Amino acid sequence: MEDFEHVLQEKAFLNQNDLKRAREVRSKTRNRLAETLVRLGLVPEEQLVALFAEMTGLPHRSREELAPDCIIEGLSRGFLQRHAVCPVGRTDEAIAVAMADPTDRQALAALEFATLAEIRPCVATFSEVADALGRSADETFDVEAFMGESDGAGSDIARILEDDSDAPVIRLVQRLLNNAVMRRASDVHIEPMARYVSVRYRIDGRLQETERHSDDLAGPVASRIKIMAGLDIAESRLPQDGRLRITVRGRDVDVRVSTSPIAHGESIVLRILGRAEVPLDLDRLGLPPSALATFNRALAKPHGIILVTGPTGSGKSTTLYAAVSRLLRPEVKILTVEDPVEVLIEGINQVQARPEIGLSYAATLRAFLRQDPDILMIGEIRDRETADIALRSALTGHLVLSTLHTNSALGAFTRLADIGIEPYLTASTVIAAVAQRLVRALCPTCRRERAPKPEEIDYFESAGVTPPESVFDPAGCDQCAGTGYSGRVPLIEIIEVDDALRHLIRSGAVNDAVPLNNTESLAGHGLMLVAAGKTSFDEVVRAVSLQ
Repeated sequence: MEDFEHVLQEKAFLNQNDLKRAREVRSKTRNRLAETLVRLGLVPEEQLVALFAEMTGLPHRSREELAPDCIIEGLSRGFLQRHAVCPVGRTDEAIAVAMADPTDRQALAALEFATLAEIRPCVATFSEVADALGRSADETFDVEAFMGESDGAGSDIARILEDDSDAPVIRLVQRLLNNAVMRRASDVHIEPMARYVSVRYRIDGRLQETERHSDDLAGPVASRIKIMAGLDIAESRLPQDGRLRITVRGRDVDVRVSTSPIAHGESIVLRILGRAEVPLDLDRLGLPPSALATFNRALAKPHGIILVTGPTGSGKSTTLYAAVSRLLRPEVKILTVEDPVEVLIEGINQVQARPEIGLSYAATLRAFLRQDPDILMIGEIRDRETADIALRSALTGHLVLSTLHTNSALGAFTRLADIGIEPYLTASTVIAAVAQRLVRALCPTCRRERAPKPEEIDYFESAGVTPPESVFDPAGCDQCAGTGYSGRVPLIEIIEVDDALRHLIRSGAVNDAVPLNNTESLAGHGLMLVAAGKTSFDEVVRAVSLQ
């Protein structure tokens, strides 16, 4: 273990503080260090598997090489998932297994004891192993046929593993949810069509169809999900909303469920909440240095309101969570009202809004003001009443953070005016407005280099960004499942409210404000990321207007 930690630091994957944090979490969860690092988002899976391959000299097996028909049913998936181990083949002399953590001597010893065979490990990422195990969930497999004559080895295997449910629909739903979490999907769409049921994952903001099943499964799958979410399984004519919780690799994951009647049955959308790999640290969100400095200045002020704007799915909530995490300290009381509470943060009082019982944003905020808060976080300003209470809270000495649905940072002031907030109140309380988008990050393994086109050079020059000698396009490989992209990075622009802008807000002339420097705008930041090889030109064009 000490050698592993030493290599992590030597390769500059971790600093001492990150390693200390991982050790603390590991001591409480009893997970292995490698798994803890991945869950906390401190080391990307791809880097970790490359490190293990270098340390051990073991080969890396890709997702496609982990064939589902090699999984031994008798080896209960619980043990395999707990130790992130996937059998991938057998010869007369040995059994080959893929391991996400080849330093897990306990798993190797247990497998050797249970199978009475030599175990030959290779390495794969945690998500690759989990995906292979998930794909095998509906397969039946003869232990003895795979193991050969083993003198009762099957009973030894059974003693170290627990069995999963035998119901195919239950296993199918569990597998879909497990795979969604492991593939970093934000949503799962289950849609019955005329002749089949389509399953699509939204990964890095884009929907990808991953499976098709018989249309006979539409009803049973819908019923299973409704049972898990506490919904009415007899009602299929009206939309329903609920929540469920699953456990993936020992971690509880909340899932928001939405059902809606469509032509061929019920469309079901599962929103995965509280994904642990998202770093709740402003320094690690990928903000440009100038925007980060401006954001930190705004957060350091004792009172006022900071607005984060952007369309749905642009990362606003993650930025807010990172901001309140930065502000968290023992002498400060932070209260949040959200719908839903997506990430639980130790030391912060978080409330789930429930309008159906009268616990609206406005009602919760009124109660909050009697709780002696220092900082308030509001999931979204949706109406005049909520906006009025939020801004008046800022006026009376509280720091307030919230989101708005607008297309630009300046648009936040126009939006507040549209819902009826007096300009003088906006000018007196808003200290900063942030606009945000998310673009897909290029896969570092397969990105393809080329010279920029003449029209692209024109865009760079008009934005004040030095045209690069080369830009990159997506290609597609095993590491990124053929998409050419892996993960997402934010585009940010931030406006700090000064005396000149306050005057324009009061006079209703916000549109006359001096625009941001080109490199500080959403488009400028996007082109800087293109020049740095982090994303593609097409992604920036999709996210913002380059004019």
